[in-house]
Amino acid sequence: MDGTEASGAGPSQLCVTPRRKRTWTPASVTNAYSAKRRRISTASIDWSGLEEEVSIPRVNKISTADRFITAPQEDPAPLNITPRSKRIARNFGLIEDRVLQYAAPKSRNSLGNELNEHRLQVQQLFSTTPKRSSASAAHHLGTRKQFILALDGPGIPSDPFAYPLCWSSRNAIAVACGRQLYYQNLDNRVVTHLGALNERREGRLYTIEWSKDDPIKLASGTTTGVVHLWDSEEKEVIRRWKCRDRAEVGGMDWRGNMLSVGGTEGNVELFDSRAPESVGMLSGHSWKVFGVRWSPSGDYLASSDEKGIMQIWDARAGKPLSDSSKLGCKKRSGGPVKALAWCPWKPDILASGSTYPEGSIRFWSVNASDATLPQSTIRMDTSVTSLIWSPHCKELLSTHGSSWNPHSSHSTPNLHADDVDTTMPRGHLYTKTKYTDSITIHSWPSLKPVLSVPAHLRPVGHSCLSPDGTKVFTICPDEESMKMWEVWGPPAKLEPRESVFTKCGIR
Repeated sequence: MDGTEASGAGPSQLCVTPRRKRTWTPASVTNAYSAKRRRISTASIDWSGLEEEVSIPRVNKISTADRFITAPQEDPAPLNITPRSKRIARNFGLIEDRVLQYAAPKSRNSLGNELNEHRLQVQQLFSTTPKRSSASAAHHLGTRKQFILALDGPGIPSDPFAYPLCWSSRNAIAVACGRQLYYQNLDNRVVTHLGALNERREGRLYTIEWSKDDPIKLASGTTTGVVHLWDSEEKEVIRRWKCRDRAEVGGMDWRGNMLSVGGTEGNVELFDSRAPESVGMLSGHSWKVFGVRWSPSGDYLASSDEKGIMQIWDARAGKPLSDSSKLGCKKRSGGPVKALAWCPWKPDILASGSTYPEGSIRFWSVNASDATLPQSTIRMDTSVTSLIWSPHCKELLSTHGSSWNPHSSHSTPNLHADDVDTTMPRGHLYTKTKYTDSITIHSWPSLKPVLSVPAHLRPVGHSCLSPDGTKVFTICPDEESMKMWEVWGPPAKLEPRESVFTKCGIR
């Protein structure tokens, strides 16, 4: 049986090999590039169906935009392949950083559809400018761009970093004229000669500052480092201190009975009106200290020097914030900083103004995570000599000196082109702008200029605020004159809100 069945089988049935799928191997070149193609018989294809016209319906694209979120635009080319292509496309405005845009595109060319066009028109129809406060300078200084009082000041220090003017809480304006010290009661316009420096070795008056808590006391610093404490009623010196630095004093500021005085060697000395000698010293600068200002709460002291370095000191710890747990105490500007001003209604904000070669206003926050970087900057290319915050509205006043062209190969010093200053390089180009020798008001927090008024024909040296917070006195050393300006209005009266309890009473 086995032999019969074997003999009847064909050879094809005996030699059947199993078929395996041919796979590509690196050593097999013929498998990778095989030229074999599957044969298709044309007889099995029905060509009669192609005689009729085939119509493919168009699929209309439906926009994914709605009333509030614009549809993302499709790029004609893949612009987001690599980080470099993304950066280039973003610079040319071809792609957006955000996927969901909660505002209409700024450019009409990038609107994309009619819905965005209608939305832009409606936004322009209902857009309103923010209402300014009634105390804003636009309603007061903007309507009358003239000073209301002018006074002469012969012998005013010619140094733009001096402080020869101050205003007391009793409405008395004091001015340092050479070796003489005067003040005027602006209520009755009576001028009083407070006194003069008796010894010539004491130099000339350089900085003066009224006490905030005791407006009868007036402190004065000289060009030889001598500090006097005057009694304005008795017209006599009640204290005489000698600073460690035997040169002109820098800025001054009071905190209760404590007087802080900036020195030439980078020190800030502390004097108590009840003590005959210095009671402390803060050493955090390597150059002359130009500005010294206490915060409204009295917790922090800001100081600045001629190299643009600023320090913020913690009054409770008696050391700079860089030595404590807070980060970034030391702040830097591109030019000497004299103007310092703490915001009265936002006490953690400090404004600083620099002179040549930067000429900018910077805003710093004590509570910032990285306090070494400013919160915002106003680039003006003009010397900033003083800063004053308005206590009644969110505005900042700045006084200015000379301006320069930042794009030219030459620059401009703090003084005019015909003045001679050995501390500045020669060959600078002077440029006159709207900020030159002016009073400028800036809004907060937009930092937009409200208005600029030419204050003097020469650089403004310093300014001070009146006790009611509405007027400002400016002083020009070259003109030897002082001017009073009505800048802001009184604070707006807030009417009490009506409620159910005020309308109805219990009988």
